[in-house]
Amino acid sequence: MSTISSTSSHKLNTILLRNLILPGGDIFFGQRMMEHLKFLEEAQWWNIDQINNYQNDMLSHLIRIAYDEVPFYRELLLKSKISPDEIRNTNDLQKLPIVTKEMLRKGYPKFVTRSTGHKTYEVSTSGSTGKNFFVKEDFYTAGLYRATFLLDLEWAGWSIGDPHLQTGMTINRSLDKRLKDWALRCYYHSAYRLDEKNLNEILTIIEKHKIKFVFGYPGSIYYLAKYASKVGWNQPLRSVVTWGDMLYPNVKKKIEDTFQTRVFDTYGCGEGVQIAAQCEQGNYHIHALDTIVEFVDDNGKNVSEGISGNILITRLHPGPMPLIRYSVGDVGKTSFEINCGCGRQLPMMESIYGRSGDVITTPSGNHLIVHFFTGILEHFPEIDSFQVVQKSDNTLLLKIQPYNEIDAFTINEIVRMLMEKGCDDMNIETEIVPSIPLSPMGKHRFIINETNIKHEKQPN
Repeated sequence: MSTISSTSSHKLNTILLRNLILPGGDIFFGQRMMEHLKFLEEAQWWNIDQINNYQNDMLSHLIRIAYDEVPFYRELLLKSKISPDEIRNTNDLQKLPIVTKEMLRKGYPKFVTRSTGHKTYEVSTSGSTGKNFFVKEDFYTAGLYRATFLLDLEWAGWSIGDPHLQTGMTINRSLDKRLKDWALRCYYHSAYRLDEKNLNEILTIIEKHKIKFVFGYPGSIYYLAKYASKVGWNQPLRSVVTWGDMLYPNVKKKIEDTFQTRVFDTYGCGEGVQIAAQCEQGNYHIHALDTIVEFVDDNGKNVSEGISGNILITRLHPGPMPLIRYSVGDVGKTSFEINCGCGRQLPMMESIYGRSGDVITTPSGNHLIVHFFTGILEHFPEIDSFQVVQKSDNTLLLKIQPYNEIDAFTINEIVRMLMEKGCDDMNIETEIVPSIPLSPMGKHRFIINETNIKHEKQPN
């Protein structure tokens, strides 16, 4: 009887949240999150022609607004001798130059923003070089990408009103975030306080509130899984949703094995765009109703299916600061697949490799992504964690955090295999370290390419 009562109470709570409380919050904050979520819940099942037609209509509107209201984009089109009317579909985007963080930074805020009639605020995000990059945002625009994020969570089996634990960096919660946490039954915990005391506190919260969903950075949830294994904690979860960092195979496996669940990865950027997420089939679907994604080579040319390329995004909602052919600094791979077992016809991408700075470039021009190293080092059980640092064009430093001890023979074997598989023209140094600290943003950086910083050139 109590189970039936609990289920009925949960359903009533969900109905109230979806139809009264959250729409009321939208009115208060001047956003349309729930309205957009309902649109996405229906439109995610559109056929590809409907999706393309919607994209093209939104793109034409975006280009016209950017040209008329944002000096930066007006100058960009004029210098390229392109009329806004010439950009009628996604293929036409290739006529426009690629926009970088540095280009927008130079014109910020006067030349790259517009008035939306809503109160704006400033959001900062750091790029691969660690420089702060500022974006103007308003609650209306934030409501749109928050709706897309809620859709991501629904793909993982979560429903509005389900209690969940989230790890993150924003410990000092603003009013709207505190209200969101209360309404959505979110238990928020630090993603960087990962000592045993705090990890135990997280497990206690999960157990006390019968939480079945955990969201956050892969690194923080990985350390939670390691601690849970250590203390014999074995309460199964329904799903884990990750974002903000690369989800590596060993991290995914550890989380899934420990919590007897599935991990659903999402991909977005701090500039306010949810780009893609894994569906029930494990495929990354691009949120084509919110953004256009291009994959280009180093010369700016579109790459073929199944080939990795630099990711460009065009957010279809202008907002206070339009983003058109904007280089997010990540590398990803397009997908050969057209049809997905989930039934959605949203386009797919095969994988995300992370920051373009998270790639090792050898003297011969070979590009080694993190999976090159994990694919080799995962066969050495002596290794607990590692980090690869490219110190110069031909020098790698491999930092190894061992489980217990690691002997010279094993280290030599690791170096031999790395050189045999792709690092034959590099000098590999090794260093045994007691731990590999997370970055200031609470992320585990497996690869650091210091030559990208040393060689960085500013656009003219």
